[in-house]
Amino acid sequence: MEIRTQSKTGPLVPPLAEIPAKLNQQLDAMKQRWLDQLNRDPASFARLELEIHDQFRRLADQMTASLLAEARVAQDQAEPGKKGAPAGTIDRDAPRKRGG
Repeated sequence: MEIRTQSKTGPLVPPLAEIPAKLNQQLDAMKQRWLDQLNRDPASFARLELEIHDQFRRLADQMTASLLAEARVAQDQAEPGKKGAPAGTIDRDAPRKRGG
């Protein structure tokens, strides 16, 4: 099963096993850029801090998406043949619940 972020044509969610290495690569690239920026303009620290927090939020989103994808794949593999099967019998004459 393919799971993508942002849209049906968005980037594929990487497998959970690949996430630590991917996040580490991204962080290594960003750390040097942030350090260079701070050395050039120490007064940009407040803006840089916000950028760092935003970037870590995106990294957390990547981890969350991979966890969700992994759980979904595991669930699909654990219950073959269940997809589309009725959940049980329905008593069409039974009173319906209201409000919840």
